[in-house]
Amino acid sequence: MNINQMMQQAQKMQREIQKKMAEFELKEFEFDYKNGSVVVNITGAGKITKLSVNPALIDPEDKITMEEMIAEAINQGYESIQEDKNAIQQAAVPKTPGMF
Repeated sequence: MNINQMMQQAQKMQREIQKKMAEFELKEFEFDYKNGSVVVNITGAGKITKLSVNPALIDPEDKITMEEMIAEAINQGYESIQEDKNAIQQAAVPKTPGMF
């Protein structure tokens, strides 16, 4: 494989990765924390589009627990999105010996 072919292949892979990442960023993911206690929708770009809390959890005397559950639900959602994003990037890495 000559250098021009390698460059063309690398550019093609880069375009494919960019396309997949753009599609990923538009995708919306729903994360259900503790069986519907907190449900958060987050795009692949990291934008929270929806957040719902089970009304049974809303206790004016225990605001801290609810805040902790919301934070944990959001953090788990972000972690899951990052894992999916990493998987897309890893899948795009060539398996050809000598390439990158």
